[in-house]
Amino acid sequence: MVNLSMFSTQSSTILGNDRRLMVIEYLKSHSGEAEISELVDYICKSEGNERRRHRKSVYVSLVQTHLPRLQREGIVNVKRSRVYLLDVPSEVHAFITIKNAKRNMWPIVYLIFSAVALSTSLLIASSEGVIFSLFLLALAVLHWVLTS
Repeated sequence: MVNLSMFSTQSSTILGNDRRLMVIEYLKSHSGEAEISELVDYICKSEGNERRRHRKSVYVSLVQTHLPRLQREGIVNVKRSRVYLLDVPSEVHAFITIKNAKRNMWPIVYLIFSAVALSTSLLIASSEGVIFSLFLLALAVLHWVLTS
């Protein structure tokens, strides 16, 4: 959990909820505007639950809570089910950048670990080790592709 005491009130309002952060992340990566339904899709996929009941819950929480709060803070503007990104506080922008950098680090760690395991297996001439290492390497590459 983030220690919110070191951020401004506006930033702590945003950082205090994952869905508000997801809204900002999505808008930043999509030219600063999106339909509410696109935001619902993104949040449901991120939360790993795309059932109809959960989608409705996400939609209601966005429309009744999160988007109005972000609009009051001057971060987004909502017009006819379309959301426009206006301004992101620098603290929030920095937090999102650091969070994404940490998330993208793991595929590289997996790749390095797999390469070391493959090298070691080749060095000791272990055919089972080579097969297992190649399997790990393939999983690491797949993880890297899916998270990039």
